Amino acid sequence: MKTKLVFFLLFLTKIALAQDSESDIKYLDSLGNPATKETFFKYQIFKKVSSEPDNYTLSTFNKKNQILSSFSYSDKDAIKFNGESIYYYANGNKQSLITYVDNKPIGKSFTWYENGSLKEESLYFDLPWNNSRYHKMVSYWNKKGEQTVTKGNGYIESIDEFFEEKGNYKEGYKDGKWTGKATKYTFSYEETYADGELISGVSTEENGMKNEYTSLEIRPEPKKGMEHFYKFISKKFSPTDLAYKNKVKGKILLTFVVDKEGKISDIRVLKGLGYGLDEEAIRVLSIYDDWNPALQRGRRVRCSYQIPISLDFSY
Repeated sequence: MKTKLVFFLLFLTKIALAQDSESDIKYLDSLGNPATKETFFKYQIFKKVSSEPDNYTLSTFNKKNQILSSFSYSDKDAIKFNGESIYYYANGNKQSLITYVDNKPIGKSFTWYENGSLKEESLYFDLPWNNSRYHKMVSYWNKKGEQTVTKGNGYIESIDEFFEEKGNYKEGYKDGKWTGKATKYTFSYEETYADGELISGVSTEENGMKNEYTSLEIRPEPKKGMEHFYKFISKKFSPTDLAYKNKVKGKILLTFVVDKEGKISDIRVLKGLGYGLDEEAIRVLSIYDDWNPALQRGRRVRCSYQIPISLDFSY
């Protein structure tokens, strides 16, 4: 019997949850794994808010019912960002706002300090994410409310939950020498830019080991290439008799992590089809682990993926 298998691969920094109903709720633990109503750390509500065009929101709340984030999507599988994506501070004030069009950040974006005062205004352009002109600084204010970047020109000393860094902007893009350090990890870095283009960088680990790089981020990929990965999944995937009998058609959404050694771990089903297909998808992914790990500032890091697998046994 013929089988049609279509595989898509998407890179996501945040893993979105999807529901089949018009409005649904999921309880999660501190790691984002499913939890019960009695043991949850946070919960998410996925809701359809309009039709023609379709619009869905995924809102995340903590145990005190305080909103943590709100994302807008144009599909019920919560794959395609469309509209505003907002993060919030614990006090309810907005932390950041980015507007997406067809899964890409486009136009103005903003960040705020916890007290509600504006921190940064910038622009996203319809360019590949690794293009140096993809993101442009417009204005920046320090914690004292002093504007230190105006019309894309000036100097910043910035600190957030991830990094502390300082350097110059010229016409909206990083220029010259920049220095920084990770606030949650034990490394520092020095980088040289020319009109937004990274020329060179060196990160220094706590033990003194140095990593040279010319790209801020390199995504993980199969050592034998993506085509080999797709062919492997298609060849090894064995549908169940129940799937054929019930003419199953739909999509399985899975997330997994490529660790620092290039091994796949933490495979989870975000949206399943049943009939033994979810377990088979996990099995096939678990035996393919020959990857080059992700690099950030020359350092090996864990990276999460989301893979939708479309299946059609309706003919």
